[in-house]
Amino acid sequence: MFEWLFNYPVSAWQEGTFAFDGRMPLLLLFACIAILAMLIAFSVWWQPISIARRASVFGLQFLVAGILLVMLWQPVLKLDVAESGENTVAWILDASASMQTADEIGPGTSPATRSAAGITVIENFALDDSAEFQADIYVQAESLQAIDTVSQLSTIEPSGSTDLGNSLDEILGTVSQSAMAAVVLISDGSNNASSIDAQWWQRLSAAGVPVHTIGVGALSEPNDIQLSDVSLPQSAAPGLQLTASVTVSHATAGNARLRVFSGRDLLAAQDINLPENVQQSQHEVVIPTGELGVRQLRFEIAHSDDRTDPNLANNRQQRMLRITDTQRRILYVEGEPRWEYKFLRRALNDNPALEIVSLLRTSPNKFYRQGVRDANELADGFPLDREALFAYDAIIIGSLEAADLSTKQQLALRDFVNVRGGSLLMLGGRNGLADGGWGRSVVVAALPVVLDARLSAQTFARRRAQVLPTVSGYRTPWLQLGGSAQENRTAWQGLPEVADVQLLGSVKPGAVVLLEQTDPSGSASESQALLVAQRYGKGQSLVLGTSGSWRWQMSLDSTDQRHELFWTQLANHLVANVLSRLRVESDEPVYRDVSNAELSLFAHLPDYTPLQQSSLNTSLTLPDGSTRSVEFAADLQQAGRYTADVEMPMDGPYRISAQTPLGGESPSSTPSVAESWWVRESGTAESFNNTQQSEFLQRVADVTGGSYLPFNKAASVLDVLSLENAALKRQVSLPLWNMPIVFLGLLLAKLAEWLLRLRWKRL
Repeated sequence: MFEWLFNYPVSAWQEGTFAFDGRMPLLLLFACIAILAMLIAFSVWWQPISIARRASVFGLQFLVAGILLVMLWQPVLKLDVAESGENTVAWILDASASMQTADEIGPGTSPATRSAAGITVIENFALDDSAEFQADIYVQAESLQAIDTVSQLSTIEPSGSTDLGNSLDEILGTVSQSAMAAVVLISDGSNNASSIDAQWWQRLSAAGVPVHTIGVGALSEPNDIQLSDVSLPQSAAPGLQLTASVTVSHATAGNARLRVFSGRDLLAAQDINLPENVQQSQHEVVIPTGELGVRQLRFEIAHSDDRTDPNLANNRQQRMLRITDTQRRILYVEGEPRWEYKFLRRALNDNPALEIVSLLRTSPNKFYRQGVRDANELADGFPLDREALFAYDAIIIGSLEAADLSTKQQLALRDFVNVRGGSLLMLGGRNGLADGGWGRSVVVAALPVVLDARLSAQTFARRRAQVLPTVSGYRTPWLQLGGSAQENRTAWQGLPEVADVQLLGSVKPGAVVLLEQTDPSGSASESQALLVAQRYGKGQSLVLGTSGSWRWQMSLDSTDQRHELFWTQLANHLVANVLSRLRVESDEPVYRDVSNAELSLFAHLPDYTPLQQSSLNTSLTLPDGSTRSVEFAADLQQAGRYTADVEMPMDGPYRISAQTPLGGESPSSTPSVAESWWVRESGTAESFNNTQQSEFLQRVADVTGGSYLPFNKAASVLDVLSLENAALKRQVSLPLWNMPIVFLGLLLAKLAEWLLRLRWKRL
């Protein structure tokens, strides 16, 4: 109706600009309108009728004369329109295996495959005769393919994985050679390739072409339960209880059974509760590491009730776990004998994954060494050079004055965190932290707090304090003293008070307060930071403002293990993410339906300066036990990084290993070995995240200036294309004098005047 009255659709009026094409100036039009108004008013004024009737007649006559006068100046609607036949729209249909899923593609529709729904959209709209743009049709299968006829769409073999990132890159890469108005992507948004990163989003936005996405597929599957991720270390010591964190995706609440297998052996089984009103939940399961060797673990999850899971392929995850006797080394330096030193060493001595090397000053020029590997280690006290210091993975410094270390040693200690990527823990004490002059040392830059730098700083006090975690501390895994949240809270609240505390100063931005101390006497009304942590460079630093945690052991029953548990978990955290000078990293622990893996090898000399070499050779072990050499090429953008594209011809576990000495390195240097395991499997990639990923499709549209349309609104895609496109356009002037609304207005105005005069009997 609107288009019939105004000649043009609503979109044209929204996008167009009103103007006059006549050669006569607009000032003359305004003058004519003013003169016309005076003439009509003069003619009406002398008629013997009331003022109201005069106003009515004046209005109707002025409306008719004004419309005719304005039409003489040729009003037009100026609009930028696409050149017919010169602009194209690329229609991309996702032809991955997940698009073969049959579900309700829209409210009130009967189940159909997502691929069939996409073909319907292309048939109805891409090839519509009224479409403004020429349609180029593509299919994203194993690669992006151009399609000549719609009938070919149903013959495309579904691909085992989805790489929407490369498809859009390839399409948008042709913008400079073709007049592309827009891209329409028809997909469920389930993308399982690794081509999408921050740079990809930047390229997508910079292309300047709107990408409109049409989402097909159900947004959720009530009975589907998915084991989305499993997080656990790649290696562990034998005979330990290892905690694995699993992420479960679920649309509804309920109970599930989580099991862990090594081959046919059941290692662990646990019932978990899936909470309401969340799409994902995290759970922990404890598994025994067992003996030395490599284990291929299989995590499985299933409903505990009689619900039928429609997609069992996403209920499993595989992980490789290497059980090794390689120990992480922690250097513990104390400036004076004290109880904290004794009980800390005792708590950590029985940990098979850690090697505690301690250096205790017993007199001004004498040190007592424990845990050293030979007579030369730490023979001169604190390590004198970077290479000797960097041989450790973490350092704990107790009641030691900063002046006991030279400037060179302090610089090495700071670089231990920043460059080497190690962990530094500073403990409170009468000669520690600010009272030990560390606020004036170069090491203070690496610490998470601003220590008092005055010479007379007296921050250490022998007074009792209650220690409790902060909100962040209660959520920190390595500060858990109980199985559940309530048990953990009760365990902390039941700990005895510590006998001394040390004020830490202000917390730096980015640092996190994990433990607080409160004066139980009530003299100090506010809690003060006790344990603070932060990332610094490649490593981390922590400050613990007490030397009295040993009272947790002495004041509790001998069977209470909370003191040992606290220090064991803290020590394991210190070494958990420490960087080795030679390490191999893979992008994924499991590669699904891909034949190549992008690997990175990071190599450093013993002082952790990047290795400068053109290539490095490594050994790759295939699932069938055969081995081959793989050469890693130097990354020219990042010193010390080497990359390789490794072919994976078969399913199963893969192992790659490298070892020192490296090029230019003395064979007498401490040897280092890097080893990484991963798994390749086929036929499972499209089973994960099988529902429509509308958030991803929405983001693609938002970044490019396009629109996201669910399938039930796909009919509006042509209107969207008309309004949101990057087509080559020319400006046209659409005449407005011949609009039916103009003639209708003239007719109605004169008819109204005639009817009024007829009623007044004054024709």
